[in-house]
Amino acid sequence: MTQIERAFFKVVRMYCFTCKPIVEKQLKDEDAIKKIDVDYMTDSVVVEYDSTLINREEIKNRLEKSGYKFVRVAR
Repeated sequence: MTQIERAFFKVVRMYCFTCKPIVEKQLKDEDAIKKIDVDYMTDSVVVEYDSTLINREEIKNRLEKSGYKFVRVAR
């Protein structure tokens, strides 16, 4: 059964719109990821995901492969 959740991340040193595809690439091929919203103006990333297939820590680990530092923000 699918369980959709949202994870909010704050990003360190994301400066412009060219950062968006770099960040999205880390999760695009993942079936568990339903939506990725990258906003470099607010240094934030919101990920909607199926929690039965992936967890927030794994999402954070994959995002950090883009070269940026991510801090999960609880909301």
